[in-house]
Amino acid sequence: MRFFRSIRVRLTIWYIVILGCTLALFSTLVYYQMSLSLYKSVDHKILTISEVIASSISPGSRSVFSNIEEKLAKKVGRQPSAKFIQLLDRSGNIGSKSLNLKNKRLPVSFEALKNAANGVITYETKVVFGEPLRIITYPVKRPGTDVRSIVQVATSLTEVRDTLNKLILILVSVVPLALIIASIGGTFLANKVLKPVNEINRITREITSKNLELRVPRPATHDELGQLVETINGMIERLEKSFKQIQQFTSDASHELKTPLTILKGEAELALRRERDPEEYRQYLQSSLEEVNRLSRLVQDLLILSRADMGRLVLHKEPVDLAVLVDACCEQCRFLGEGRGIRLVFRHQSDVWVMGDKYRLKQMFYNLIENAMKYSDKGGRVEVITTKNGKYANVLVRDEGVGISKEDIPYIFNRFYRVDKSRSREAGGTGLGLSICRWIAESHDGKITVESTPGLGSCFTVWIPKYHQKT
Repeated sequence: MRFFRSIRVRLTIWYIVILGCTLALFSTLVYYQMSLSLYKSVDHKILTISEVIASSISPGSRSVFSNIEEKLAKKVGRQPSAKFIQLLDRSGNIGSKSLNLKNKRLPVSFEALKNAANGVITYETKVVFGEPLRIITYPVKRPGTDVRSIVQVATSLTEVRDTLNKLILILVSVVPLALIIASIGGTFLANKVLKPVNEINRITREITSKNLELRVPRPATHDELGQLVETINGMIERLEKSFKQIQQFTSDASHELKTPLTILKGEAELALRRERDPEEYRQYLQSSLEEVNRLSRLVQDLLILSRADMGRLVLHKEPVDLAVLVDACCEQCRFLGEGRGIRLVFRHQSDVWVMGDKYRLKQMFYNLIENAMKYSDKGGRVEVITTKNGKYANVLVRDEGVGISKEDIPYIFNRFYRVDKSRSREAGGTGLGLSICRWIAESHDGKITVESTPGLGSCFTVWIPKYHQKT
């Protein structure tokens, strides 16, 4: 049954089935309409003849029965062919008949006589003389009088039935031929329509993790196939971007892990080369502890981002007073500037609420304030402001530090990206803090923007939708 799995075959079969049903219905309607038209034509002809004969009969005259053909020919202008005519009285007795009946007679049913007595015309189809005849029983009466006589006119239906049989033969011959032609045309059209799909299939089979730069050629038409190609190319582009991010992330993570491990190994080797006094061992252990803390923080940050990427980091959102939360972060960060004379100033508006996860929001603001303190010059000033801006609540973290160049700003939220790697290492950073901050902001339907001037400082602004408390 693999043959029927092909879309091309199924499209062709469905096309033939639908066309076959349509042609069958069309043929049935044609046959029905043709049959109806032919029978109506026959009935009209024999009715006309009956009316002419009825109008030719004189009241009380019986001599008219001897020359029916001549009078009929005089009325209609021609001698009717293949027509049988007979005249009856009210009782059904034959008064006269056409010469072609000879010693035969047309059958008269009881129902036809009954209808005629009531002045009703009756049409019947019967097999007489070995052939089908259409018979009309026509009552003849004058205004104000009862039915005095009855006219019967019959005509052969052989020509009608032969015509209908020929029509059936034509339809039976034409419909299969049309289906054969349609199947050939349907196969051709299916191949033509699905040719781009085959090309898409071929190219997508060639795409692997090693050549994600390949793209499916876009067709000239903007139809469903064009939209499919755009969707596939968009998916490949996203995959390429994800693979590059994974490769970059793996490379950067390996590098970041390698540095503290190398330091730990070197210090351990130096400590073990010869006997040392307790103070020297203490210094080596203190240095090793710093690197272990750095590794621990790096692994913790990597775990957060990894779980966030997999969607396994669940936020527990609740109404949060932003001023209270940011104030707590500022109190925790004040000690970072004590040895360098950096002042931390917090200003806020009242009644600024957001719907968020307290722990993650605190982590984000702590990272931003900590960075501002670390990269500020001695005796500088860090300002934290909580305010409202339309439908958003804003938290601004402004410092008077070294600033960030315009070339670096688009990349500072990338993982492991550092503007000044030497200073970042001295400050104990992992290069993941801003990436985590951006994820936290976006997971709260917000964002982080930055404005910076080298030598004058930077201003990070967090945008989070406001929460309106119900009163």
